[in-house]
Amino acid sequence: MKKIKNKYHLLVTSLLTTLLGFLGVSCDNSVPVLYGVALDRNYVDLNGEVTNEDGQPLESMQVRVNRSYMRRLVDTLYTNTSGEFERDYAFTKDGSNDTLFIEVNDTSDVYASEKVKIPFSEMTKVNESEYATEYSVDVKLQLKKK
Repeated sequence: MKKIKNKYHLLVTSLLTTLLGFLGVSCDNSVPVLYGVALDRNYVDLNGEVTNEDGQPLESMQVRVNRSYMRRLVDTLYTNTSGEFERDYAFTKDGSNDTLFIEVNDTSDVYASEKVKIPFSEMTKVNESEYATEYSVDVKLQLKKK
């Protein structure tokens, strides 16, 4: 019973925090806030490409992305006609322990799934300002037939 109570408490706390963030409420005035988003962050631009063994782009591949500090939340993306996918993520300012976990699945079950783990230390710094640092990650995955 206590586990269920803790899960509901975590869920309610997360929802309220998100709602207050959208409303522009911050509990610490030392971090600038613009439209409910703290600016003191690391931003990562994830760009990826999925191809087959011959280098041909694979369309409509399911790309599941989650981050080490939010393991329960999984982002599901799909590749476009060029086999590409793109998504921006925000990390904490000290993101040194953060990792992106990427898994590509073929929903038609022709190709085997592929997984890759990208630690924060392997992300390329693109731009840095007083409140935010931008990073970029380019991922190329090649799927093999089953």
